[in-house]
Amino acid sequence: MDGALSSRRVLARRAATAAAAIAAMLLLASSASASVPARPAAGRSLQTLFGTVRVFARASSHASIRAKLKDAGTGVSVTCWTTGTDYKGMPIWYQISAPAAGYIPAFNVDAHFSPAAGVPHCLTPAFSAQFYSLEVNLRIRRRPSTGATITGYLVSVGSKVKVDCFVTGNPIFGDAIWYHSRYPAIGYVTGRFLNTGGDPAPGVPRC
Repeated sequence: MDGALSSRRVLARRAATAAAAIAAMLLLASSASASVPARPAAGRSLQTLFGTVRVFARASSHASIRAKLKDAGTGVSVTCWTTGTDYKGMPIWYQISAPAAGYIPAFNVDAHFSPAAGVPHCLTPAFSAQFYSLEVNLRIRRRPSTGATITGYLVSVGSKVKVDCFVTGNPIFGDAIWYHSRYPAIGYVTGRFLNTGGDPAPGVPRC
C-alpha cells in the first residue's frame, strides 16, 4: 500500500511539472505574438502629395471625414480606384485601407497617372468591353469633359477602345455618357462617337 501511495505521488509530481512547462510555453508564445507588429493591409503603396489630406467615407468631398493624414509623403495602402465627385478637376478616387480606411482624391496622391498603373478598379470582378470609333482622331481625355487634357486618340474610324465603366460628363450633342478607357490610353471617351448602340451600353457598369 505504501508503494502504491508513493507511485501516485510520483505521478502527481510529474503531472504538475508537465502542466507548469505547458503554462510557461503558452506564456512565452503569447508574449512573442504580442511583440510582433501587425502586417499592413494588402494593396499598392503610394504617398500623399500634400499635408492634411482628408480620408472620406465615400468617394465624395461631401462625405463625412474619417481621418486626416497630416504630413506630405504619408504612405497609403491603395486597394482600388473608382470615380466620384470632381476634386480639383479630377473624378478619380482611391480606396485605401491604411493608415485609415476610406477614400482619398487622386489629386492628393503621388502618381504620374490616375488611376495609377497596377491599381485595379473597385468593381469586382473587373469588367471589360470593346468598342470602335465612329470618328477620326476621337480624343481620349483625362476627365469626362471637352475641356480636359487629351491623353490619347482613336486615330481612325474603327479604332479599338477597351473600356471598363461609364460616367456622366459633359454632354456631346445631348449624350452625357463617357466611357473610361483602359486602351489605347487611360482616360475618358465620349459615347456619342462609339459604336455602343445606345448609351450607356447594356452591361457596362457605372464607374
